[in-house]
Amino acid sequence: MTLEELHSAAREGQLQRLSLLSQEGSLYLVEARIDGHTALLCDEGVAKPRHFRSLDDARRALKELAWPSIDLVHLNVADEACAGDPLSPAAAQGAMRLRLPLRP
Repeated sequence: MTLEELHSAAREGQLQRLSLLSQEGSLYLVEARIDGHTALLCDEGVAKPRHFRSLDDARRALKELAWPSIDLVHLNVADEACAGDPLSPAAAQGAMRLRLPLRP
């Protein structure tokens, strides 16, 4: 999903949740839940996820988004070894989730 597609989903009321997933090596991914499906934010024309170095980097990229908050999600190290949807019920059980305002 591109940033433009994310903006469109937010404007149309389809965006249900926005999460910043903490990864190893101080990298973060933005995941959106839209109409019950999850998608990672990617750069335009690139098939791989867009990486952010901090919460502030993600906030700067998403500052114009019509959405009030982002969930900061730290997955349990044991769950990171399991394949599948990062916010699947099994993975979410071991995750620490903190809701933060999108705009500081």
